[in-house]
Amino acid sequence: MQNEFQPPRNIGVLLQGGLMLALGGAGVYFFYRATQDPSGINFLLDMLIALVLFAPLPVLAYRLYALVNAVYILRREGLMIRWGLRREDIPLDSIEWMRPANEIGFRLPLPWLRWPGALIGRRSVAELGLVEYLGSHQGHLILVATPGRVFAISPQDTKGFMAAFRRVNELGSLTPIEAQSVYPSVFIGRVWEDPLARWLILGGFITGVILLAGAALAMPGLETIQWVEPGSTAPGERLLLLPVLNGLIWLFNLVVGTLLYRRGEDQRLAAYLLWGTSGLTGVLLLIGSLLLIF
Repeated sequence: MQNEFQPPRNIGVLLQGGLMLALGGAGVYFFYRATQDPSGINFLLDMLIALVLFAPLPVLAYRLYALVNAVYILRREGLMIRWGLRREDIPLDSIEWMRPANEIGFRLPLPWLRWPGALIGRRSVAELGLVEYLGSHQGHLILVATPGRVFAISPQDTKGFMAAFRRVNELGSLTPIEAQSVYPSVFIGRVWEDPLARWLILGGFITGVILLAGAALAMPGLETIQWVEPGSTAPGERLLLLPVLNGLIWLFNLVVGTLLYRRGEDQRLAAYLLWGTSGLTGVLLLIGSLLLIF
């Protein structure tokens, strides 16, 4: 017997997806303004605004990915929680009790950093001990108590989930699943243990550092540099655009490649290609920066 339950997604997908589009669009706008602004001071200001707008995108992208792929799987063997790179397998005989959060008789404190679609985090509650939230909506919270902590999850169909738990609990478990806790840091450690992945990621990062160092050393001595159109010039500060662009590409490829890597052997080649592309892009931009300088 197996039952799969998804958390409420609509509001979270719309909010996080909308924020990503808004922040990404505004960041691209200020990045474009930086490429066109003839003033060094205005260039630096536009570039700073663009970087601030781009900064939350990896967090929003990961939480959106986690929400879209989140699932609670209830079987006779136990409960399996899947939330992004976070995985928790709880044997049926390790579940001490389970009840909706609105029935516990006191106000349950929520994670500090939360928004619709991302009710994620931990809180220490006097009455319950450590509570780990892996849900998307406060109104659908169900508490699952185990010897180590209480998990707060939010299946869309809370009544159906509770009914399914009562059924599997009455039937009992013949072969409980093995208790397992997998955190994002553990998975990232697995990626780092892969020699090819490690060197591709490091290669792209080191190339980016060299590009940034070269631009930082060259800019003080450059009043102008050759720009896109033949014969046109631009303030020397625009040289900073190349390492910034390279850094954004490296970060995007790192995140997407990591998500592809976790899907298994058939997707790892795509992850390797993305990470390798970061290093190649850095080399090409480094060559471009040397042409602009000299």
